[in-house]
Amino acid sequence: MALQRPTCTGVRLRSTSDAHVIFHAVSLGILPMVTRRLDTEERRSIVPGAVFVWEERSPNTEATGLGIERWTDSIKWGPSRVRDDFLLYNEKEVDMNLEPFGPSKAFRSPSPSGRTWGDPADRLVKQTYSVFVERSTGRRKWHLIAYFTQESLDYLRTIRDIPQLASLRVPEGMYRKARLAKGRSREDYMFDRQPSPIAPYGDPHTPLPEIVSPPTPSSPSESPVTYSMPPISALTPPGWHEQMPARVVNHTPRLSFPSPNLQKGTTLLAPLSYLENVPHTRRHPMDEKALSSFHARLA
Repeated sequence: MALQRPTCTGVRLRSTSDAHVIFHAVSLGILPMVTRRLDTEERRSIVPGAVFVWEERSPNTEATGLGIERWTDSIKWGPSRVRDDFLLYNEKEVDMNLEPFGPSKAFRSPSPSGRTWGDPADRLVKQTYSVFVERSTGRRKWHLIAYFTQESLDYLRTIRDIPQLASLRVPEGMYRKARLAKGRSREDYMFDRQPSPIAPYGDPHTPLPEIVSPPTPSSPSESPVTYSMPPISALTPPGWHEQMPARVVNHTPRLSFPSPNLQKGTTLLAPLSYLENVPHTRRHPMDEKALSSFHARLA
């Protein structure tokens, strides 16, 4: 398999107009398009000034095997921010004690100034932009990924510095920005992102949802009665979550109670019969001993 190269190198993008020029150069066959995910060796070409253009996989391209479903570069990125219709991601600092040979450091070329890559000015920034383009085979979605550092902005070329690109004239309206209905660019969902720190369902510190009983057949028009439930951590003894498999912890059966004739919107506590059967948190042995002696004196 032939080694893939960046679409162009040594370039920085100043505006979306520069991005459109690169898209048009790819459309004319002047610059190459990346047709598959980069492998380990190809990721070594991710350096400041590297620009990659790739086509998003669609139903029309799945049969041919062309197109990329999601861009991956094995570099850890922070959250995105918008600047002039581009999405920018800052490279996260890597703990070299934990990842001495991490891809974001091992694949990097030496800094032109000789500084180490731990310097904030030498951390990569990923610049992304997406467009829709009409082709003879139908509409396609193209993505552009450009990498740079703050330091590299001083020496990278612009489109004007490359005669082959500076002379290109892009037809108006040929490349349309790809955006969601609410204005946020969908490309934000097409690249490597860090998982969000959301607690999983069934976490011992996550309150259980309220339990709602359906109305009885005799009163179908009445509103359901809501019972406020205590958090799961209050219903289980210490250590239970550590001892039981996750699939058991995460399975909480639905409970329903008969709905008495109450006014609309009434909220009740759980029935006493339910609370009496709830396993209580075990007391400290010293507390148990003190309570036992108290009951003995009463007897």
